[in-house]
This record gives sequence, C-alpha cells and structure tokens, in this order.
Amino acid sequence: MNTEELEILNRIYNLILDRDVRDWERHFLLETKNRIEAGGRMKTELSNLEANLRPLAMRFNLTPKMADFYKSLTSSGLFGRGAGKILE
Repeated sequence: MNTEELEILNRIYNLILDRDVRDWERHFLLETKNRIEAGGRMKTELSNLEANLRPLAMRFNLTPKMADFYKSLTSSGLFGRGAGKILE
C-alpha cells in the first residue's frame, strides 16, 4: 500500500470514529475499510463507496465531514473528469 492509499484508509478510520458521522455513513465506511483490509483493491472499493454515497451527495444529505471526504475522493481523478463537482 502506498502512502496515498494509507492516507485515505486513515481518513476512513477517523471518519468511522467521528461522532458527527451518521450511522448509515459509518456503515458504508466500515464496509469499505473491511474489504480493503481483507485484500480488496483500493480503487475498486473506493469506487463502490463513491457509488453508495453519490445519491446522498446529490441530495446534499451528507454530513459536512463526509461531504468533504466525498469531494476529495471524486476530485482525486479516480473516477474520471467532472465527478464530485456537484458539492462545489
């Protein structure tokens, strides 16, 4: 795992522990973290997380910290050009 992937995994872990994150957001984060730690490909699992969070982001229904995390994921270039700009 490279340093960027480790940083993303640490952010996920910190969000899981954050009191302001809603239970259903935490559920998606826990699923993603567990799959990555079980050997899943980081890019695939983050793509699945993004797909789960997308409808919530489009309705502006993410907590502020999750919205920032979602925006950082989608602006990283992982999902192609233009994804994540809805929150700006």
